[in-house]
Amino acid sequence: MRSSILIAIPCALSLALVAPAALAAGPKKQPTKEEMQEAQRRYQRGRELYEDNDFTAALVEIRRAYELAPSYKLLFDIGQICYQLPDYPCALRSFKQYLDEGAGEINPQRRAEVENDVRKLEGRVATLKITTTRPGVEILVDDVVVGKTPLDTPVLVGAGKRKVTARVQGAEPVTRVIEVAGTDVVDVALEVGAGSTAAAPSASDGTNGPGAGPAGEDKGAGRHVPVVPWVITGALAVGTGIVGGLALAKSSEYRSQLDTFGATRATLDASYGTMKNLAIATDVLLGATAVAGVTSLILTLTAGPKGPAKAALVPVHAGVGPGSVWIKGTF
Repeated sequence: MRSSILIAIPCALSLALVAPAALAAGPKKQPTKEEMQEAQRRYQRGRELYEDNDFTAALVEIRRAYELAPSYKLLFDIGQICYQLPDYPCALRSFKQYLDEGAGEINPQRRAEVENDVRKLEGRVATLKITTTRPGVEILVDDVVVGKTPLDTPVLVGAGKRKVTARVQGAEPVTRVIEVAGTDVVDVALEVGAGSTAAAPSASDGTNGPGAGPAGEDKGAGRHVPVVPWVITGALAVGTGIVGGLALAKSSEYRSQLDTFGATRATLDASYGTMKNLAIATDVLLGATAVAGVTSLILTLTAGPKGPAKAALVPVHAGVGPGSVWIKGTF
């Protein structure tokens, strides 16, 4: 590829500016004097940026010059900059447009060079045929708007992973990420609508939708959370806290009575008995709370999706024994 577009054709814009009659003969409107002067400034700035290897900024300036004073010669410059970026689809489009608009004015040697570049670039781009289930949908490729459906022409993209997004007001955006190689022609069908998702990707495009599952499965459905078991668990936890607090208070009272002179045996026995009973009750409630919590968790995890269909409950057996808590079931 040529090392410098603006060395190759340094007078591209100046030739266009001194020959307004040639522009008037074409389909594009003839630029005003002010527009040609602004285009000349843009062109010069683009040359400077290109020589500084700032290809992105150079492309913006040369494109702006072309919009102000259209000349097929500038399309050659644009194609060269796109090639350097590298943006092969842009380079291919620009070179083809250069050949079309230049027609017989391009000398045979230059035409042969550009046609050779076009053949090379055609092997480095893929073609996306993007369709949607409804018209007027805005299409973005790699977050850049390319138009609204139905698109007039297929979209050229560089090889690699490409993100295609369809968006329309009132519906969720639909996105597909596909991987393409040079010369690929890929049909991208996007289903756009309320609550819709992208059409299932084919095995050839190497993509999998997020959360892919069996056909007909409602991924948006949530689980049915069993409320009653969790309410019982919460009540048992509260009861455990209350009884445990009473047991601690009684234990403190019993120790205080032991240190009190003149406390009778009957008083000590009564206080100790109450403390022991509260401690046992705390242990039982704590065990029951643990069992209820585990049972509630299992019922939640095994519950089916919300809706009329009910998931079968897993049989669970739980109990509390002396110094132990047990739970039995099939998981």
